[in-house]
Amino acid sequence: MLAPSRVSRLAITMLTFGIAAAALGCSAADGTDDSATTDDEELSVKKIDRITTISYAPNSYVIGNAYPGWTDDVQGNAQFSKGPGNENGASYRWGFLFGEDFDKCAWVETEAATGGSKRDGSRCGSPQEIDTPHFMATFTNGEHNALAGDGSDTHMHYAGSGCTNKNGYGNVEPWRVPATPANIVGQIPDGKLLKWRYVSRDGHWVLVRDPAPPAKQPNWYFVERGCVSLANRN
Repeated sequence: MLAPSRVSRLAITMLTFGIAAAALGCSAADGTDDSATTDDEELSVKKIDRITTISYAPNSYVIGNAYPGWTDDVQGNAQFSKGPGNENGASYRWGFLFGEDFDKCAWVETEAATGGSKRDGSRCGSPQEIDTPHFMATFTNGEHNALAGDGSDTHMHYAGSGCTNKNGYGNVEPWRVPATPANIVGQIPDGKLLKWRYVSRDGHWVLVRDPAPPAKQPNWYFVERGCVSLANRN
């Protein structure tokens, strides 16, 4: 039989070991580390190296554009998705994007976010998946094109009622009221064919796709609501 003092020391030693093992996530039964995570499950701090569209969910409505030099705190595994307007599909990553007049959790194509370093933690919750009612309530004023993919034809129209700004913008943060235009694309020619998708939440901007965008500019951008007519609306 052990002396009381030796029993106390042994109990303390065993208790200390148990606490340390628990802190390390160790299992006495199988010797595995329950807290271990893969690299893909960690947060990757990456840089955007090209202009790329930002989506609220994989292969879904565009909410803006990311530009070279922006930071993307990537969370979780890549996700492949395809659909109307993107029949070949693409791989997307969920993360928190930092850029001029843009700071929000969203999706970008995997290949556009490169380099960077690993760190634990996350700025974003569960990755947003396609949820049309959520999108319409969060990013639009309820006006959207009824057609999938690119939407339908419209034209830049300088004589339109309220057309005071003839420029296109890569970002307006469509969920904000009021929205703020940033990342200027340049003046969009009068009469230019565009494909429209939805009106921003404040009602002042329309997301369009340009079939022939200016050089080194995104093909999705925002124009003032008064400069385009909106057919095929819901």
